[in-house]
Amino acid sequence: MACGGSLSDEQRKKLHEGMEEQKIVKISDAEIVTASLERGRTIYKAMEKLKFDSLKMDSISKRYHVKIKLITPGSSQALEVEQQLIEAYVVGAETGSVQDNIQKLHTTTDAKNYDSLIYTRPKVLPMPDGAVKVEGIWNIYLPKKDVILSIDKDK
Repeated sequence: MACGGSLSDEQRKKLHEGMEEQKIVKISDAEIVTASLERGRTIYKAMEKLKFDSLKMDSISKRYHVKIKLITPGSSQALEVEQQLIEAYVVGAETGSVQDNIQKLHTTTDAKNYDSLIYTRPKVLPMPDGAVKVEGIWNIYLPKKDVILSIDKDK
């Protein structure tokens, strides 16, 4: 038996929206990195609004589906990539270069495959001589899948 085609206008609209959500769209690596940087900055601004209150960071993590960590120089709990990033920020502070950053996190040996990105931003203390001291870095772990889905919504 054939389908009678008895969908209401609202059901038909939902069906078309569902099909649109399932549409395959090619997104370049550069678009993913750019979107990750923008998303990281948005999350960091939300953290600033809450004055980096550790009790409220959990709500930001849940809202944006990310993991947030503050790593201090010499921390024994830091991952290797986090140690490398904080060392780079400490050296960068000596040369006057402390800005936010985005890095791909590879969980395999294949350099093309990564499942998340890490947005980093230094926590600095201005010194009397105009230089800055890096007190730590904020790490915001962004799942690649969530970044891609956020790009698709904007297109």
